[in-house]
Amino acid sequence: MNTKRWIIGTGMSLVAVAFLSACGSSSSKTTRTSDNNTSETAESGTSEGKSSNIPYLKQNHANYSEHGSTQTPAPVKDANTKTINWTISASTEEDAIKLQEHLKFMEDRLLNDQNPRAWDKLFLMEAYMKYNKYYTTSVERSGTNVVVGKNATTACAYEVISAHSDAVQGDFFARGDIMVDYSLKAETILASSACNDVRTSLENYITSRQKRRGH
Repeated sequence: MNTKRWIIGTGMSLVAVAFLSACGSSSSKTTRTSDNNTSETAESGTSEGKSSNIPYLKQNHANYSEHGSTQTPAPVKDANTKTINWTISASTEEDAIKLQEHLKFMEDRLLNDQNPRAWDKLFLMEAYMKYNKYYTTSVERSGTNVVVGKNATTACAYEVISAHSDAVQGDFFARGDIMVDYSLKAETILASSACNDVRTSLENYITSRQKRRGH
């Protein structure tokens, strides 16, 4: 998708600034979340079902599309720069806010060494990578548009966030399915040469954190 823009690390590129400014004719101002910045729109709370907005997002998954298109949102990946970027358009501003809030909620959990979906090895690997600062995230919203960028610092972390983006595109945005287990994909990544340096640490992390589904 040609309209997607890169967000590198926790900073916003000049191109993305221009994009969001152009899309900012809505009465809502642009809001930002990143590893070191809190969102102006994010709600606080302790209930995952409420604060993560998962029930809402699952029910309204079809309300999100590629910017300028009716197609399912798809990530733009660059293995050379280890970046993954999305430009997502929501049907309403509420939909965009709910998505931004979800991303902020999950970011906070990972940065606080918590484990959403502890039954899924891929999500455990992503939690490990986030907590140990192997990748950064930036989220920008203007009106109904949300721009998301992730930047990995290692090949292993890039493979993890790349697999996660595929899951979000193919199962969540396309079908509203949040129950697929990606552990087999995680095992393939873990066994790859990209993860040689952190394999033992990752295996120990997974062993100590993994739970059965429903626990």
